[in-house]
Amino acid sequence: MDGILLVNKPSGITSHDLVMKVRKKLMTQKIGHTGTLDPLANGVMILTVGKATKILPYITNHDKEYVAVLKLGIRTNTLDVTGDVIEEREINKVTEEQIREVFKSFTGPQKQVPPMFSAKKINGKKLYELAREDIEIEREACDIVIHEIELLDFNGNDEIKFRVSCSAGTYIRVLCEDVAERLNNIGTMKELTRTRIDRYTLEDCYSIDEVSPDCKFVSTYDILSGYPYVEIEDLKPIYDGKKIQIECDEDLIFIVNNERIIAAYERITDNGIYASKRGLW
Repeated sequence: MDGILLVNKPSGITSHDLVMKVRKKLMTQKIGHTGTLDPLANGVMILTVGKATKILPYITNHDKEYVAVLKLGIRTNTLDVTGDVIEEREINKVTEEQIREVFKSFTGPQKQVPPMFSAKKINGKKLYELAREDIEIEREACDIVIHEIELLDFNGNDEIKFRVSCSAGTYIRVLCEDVAERLNNIGTMKELTRTRIDRYTLEDCYSIDEVSPDCKFVSTYDILSGYPYVEIEDLKPIYDGKKIQIECDEDLIFIVNNERIIAAYERITDNGIYASKRGLW
């Protein structure tokens, strides 16, 4: 069992819990994941199984899509409804037109500060570990992109359901709080579903109950297809980790053979000399 398994994480468990459950079902310890989901959230998770764990560094920057529900009138320490309420305020009435205008203002490249309750590491420690000790530290704003944001439903009072397509590293909890602020309110995230990572959607995913060794795995060749591939027949220099010369302008390429990913190579000189970065066979 070597490849990528797409699983729909249910709400109520951590991403680590999901990996542990899948390990038991597949009877293997060699499983990794990318794109952590909060316990509150459900949706698409990409799990790497067996030798495919080697490609984890190269599948962390896929664009993602979410469906979220923003609840107005309260603010919590975790920026979602699982946290402690730290502020309540009467809701300033808003209209669907106002919501759509605010959503438009969020599209495009921007900066976003990661929340304290997140798995992001600073100086080797996860932020949520510090947050649980009531320690708050300054976080550097990160570059993100909101490609598209669409209003799906508004109950006319305190709940706004929307879909958002965004770059990797975007925190929807932070987006919910920021949207509420631009609507002259406070708010927190009530629900979150990740509906897509790259081109893989919920329809492609297995539920935990469906996971078994008979599941269909996505190949590493398929999931890395957004990168430039270079087909090579004589693989001995690749297996030996030797430098190669290729007419190519890309900084990172993948050596392939018969639809198998063999290695990642990076350009080290302007005249097309590439060095082995990581063997993936």
